[in-house]
Amino acid sequence: MHDRVTPARPAHPAGERADRRAAQRRRATALALAATLTTSGAAIALTFGSASAAPVNLLTNGDFETGTLAGWTCSNGSVVTTPVHGGSRALAGAASAGDTAQCQQTVTVQPNTTYTLAGWVQGSYVYLGATGTGVNSSAWTPGATGWNQLSTTFTTGATTTSVTVFTHGWYGTGTYYADDLTLTGPAGPTSSTSPTATGSPTATASPTATASPTATGSPTGSPTATGSPTGTPTTTTPTPTATASGPAGDGKVTTPTGFAVTRTTSNAVVLTWQPSTLTSGDGPVAYKVWSNGQLVATSMGTSVAVSSLLPGRSYTFSVQGYSGSHASAQSAPVSTTTAAAPAQQPIRSAYFDQWGVYENAYNAKNVDTSGAAGKLDVVHYAFANIDPTKFTCFQAVKASDSANESNPNAGDGAGDAYADYQADYSSATSVDGSSDTWEQPLKGNFNQLRQLKAKYPNLRFTISIGGWTYSKYFSDAAATDSSRKAFVSSCVDMFLKGNLPTGVAGDASGGAASAAGLFDGVDLDWEYPGSAGGHTGNHYSAADKQNYTLLLKEFRTQLDALGAAQGKRYLLTAALPSGQDKVAQLETDKIGAYLDYADVMSYDMHGAWDATGPTNHQDPLHDSPADPTTPITPGTRKYNVDTTLAAYTTGLPEYGIPGGFPANKIVLGIPFYWRGWTGVPAGSNYGLYQSATGPTAKKPLSQEAGLAAWKELNPTAAQTHWDPVTESSWVYDGTNFWTGDTPQAVQARGAYAKAKGLGGLFAFSLENDDASGTMLNSMDSSLR
Repeated sequence: MHDRVTPARPAHPAGERADRRAAQRRRATALALAATLTTSGAAIALTFGSASAAPVNLLTNGDFETGTLAGWTCSNGSVVTTPVHGGSRALAGAASAGDTAQCQQTVTVQPNTTYTLAGWVQGSYVYLGATGTGVNSSAWTPGATGWNQLSTTFTTGATTTSVTVFTHGWYGTGTYYADDLTLTGPAGPTSSTSPTATGSPTATASPTATASPTATGSPTGSPTATGSPTGTPTTTTPTPTATASGPAGDGKVTTPTGFAVTRTTSNAVVLTWQPSTLTSGDGPVAYKVWSNGQLVATSMGTSVAVSSLLPGRSYTFSVQGYSGSHASAQSAPVSTTTAAAPAQQPIRSAYFDQWGVYENAYNAKNVDTSGAAGKLDVVHYAFANIDPTKFTCFQAVKASDSANESNPNAGDGAGDAYADYQADYSSATSVDGSSDTWEQPLKGNFNQLRQLKAKYPNLRFTISIGGWTYSKYFSDAAATDSSRKAFVSSCVDMFLKGNLPTGVAGDASGGAASAAGLFDGVDLDWEYPGSAGGHTGNHYSAADKQNYTLLLKEFRTQLDALGAAQGKRYLLTAALPSGQDKVAQLETDKIGAYLDYADVMSYDMHGAWDATGPTNHQDPLHDSPADPTTPITPGTRKYNVDTTLAAYTTGLPEYGIPGGFPANKIVLGIPFYWRGWTGVPAGSNYGLYQSATGPTAKKPLSQEAGLAAWKELNPTAAQTHWDPVTESSWVYDGTNFWTGDTPQAVQARGAYAKAKGLGGLFAFSLENDDASGTMLNSMDSSLR
């Protein structure tokens, strides 16, 4: 998507950026995130041998032949006589827009023991699974008219004494059926095969439909204005968490007092408290927030927004001060219930470039002062890189060579941990007016984004992985089941669990859970699967097409498993190509099941990489008979947004594209930058579709020939022109031709998105806007 290079730890940062196009280029990632993580994944304990108790079916009334729901707790279930799989009775769950109709029962089991859960289900998106301490196992089916058997095997942990078995449907998919359910294995040492329903899981551990631990195919509805694309439910039954129940400390940090809830929304809770102090010694105190035994957020100050929560749920929290290895006792707990989900609105998202803090001096504070924070639902933090040998997420302080398009190793090992979480912010540049101390675990952009979230709790942040320069090793990371699991778990561990490495470039910042609760999900920007059209040296293969889908599935699975444990629902988004030659390398009819929404990069269709022209629009909505470019083979279509939308939704058979991607999950891109040619004759229409002598000269901030930020251009009204055929704007000064979006063009794209039933609009990227937020304001108003 975007690209940028800066010195390793810049005293006077400088750098270059290269942007992407739908045909063959695209602005790349520029410095990103890194530092190798070992693959997270708990070791499986050995199972008991023949000396263990004999396997039995531990479920009570798993065939429902009692004619009742005895042994089960159901939100909207009943026993029916048809259809049935065996016998004369079966379970029916009436899933609705606000209820997945989950049924569950808790069973006593033995630790370090293997169990098999199986059953027969019928309906759309039906799940069967088990959850408990050290257990999170499930299976699902996307749907069929007949009975399907689901089965999953798991091994309990060393301290597991019970598991909760569940089955449920999905929001708005109608009634599902389940029959002949069995949990086979040795009975627990103090249990019979008659578990009660009183041990039903708490809200943070319950695998409800919005946080199903499988979610490998969980359909996620269209995005909402609150940044909570979790289907269309407007309310859920509040289920209180049992307790905050965080770990006890050693008492060498005083316990926080005055712990209180100051704001509650449908997906976030803002908490504040009075500061703790060390009882001996000297050092900064940071804070961990707990809910139901899970660490859900950390903070360097005395407030935090716990985000990605489920609507209509009751939560209990406590806070704990910590400094190094020392920690306080847990504070007195507080409880609150999140609001019901709001009415669905178009999504507004934007990319925040890691490198924008350098010569652009665009910090998280600018997102606040420009008014952008109050007009956005999701901010994608760009970009994280992939380790060139381990194929995992990592951190480093190493400049990329993104300005050099011919260098096949331009992004290898590059990253900017300094910008991410090592740089000190002063009271003048921070969001909340505080100053960082050298010793605090989290600084840099990450801590500023956390402060921004506390002020705007509905604003959600994803970590964007990849981009133009950092996409080289996606193909390797996605190649096998084991490589996908390792890659995904490393990214989840680093960015969702917040385990940032310490000692990167000799800096002590980071540490276990130092960034926990900051990011609300993951954004994948693989440019591009199965295509030679990415950066020079990118790895790609024909297998990428299927492996990309499987990679999304693995991210969805691990994000939902973490969310189920924490009582959260994490986002999974992706930046997808707009050119039909790139779209052809995606399984458009499958990937939508795993994504909350897709940022379709509907720009960079034309630019000065075609140095002699013809000049053209970088993001035309429609085709024009005057467009002189050659159609994209093997079909006869040219690049434009109409073609892109058809490729994803209805399909383009001439390109082998099946379509099938939900229109309401497509978020169109708005470039906050312009592409330029020089030496352009006026022709008959102010330089449009004319020859050129090369790209325009570099601008001071964008620092690339043929590129200018919106804030650098400042065209006069006389220089600005409008093409009613393509609904596109351009600027021509008699020599230089610039293509990009004016506020008029942004309004047209917002109207287009609404007319086509699309998910919304996104911007790349925030630092290119002017100080008053002209472009973002236009994007926001176009969707009202």
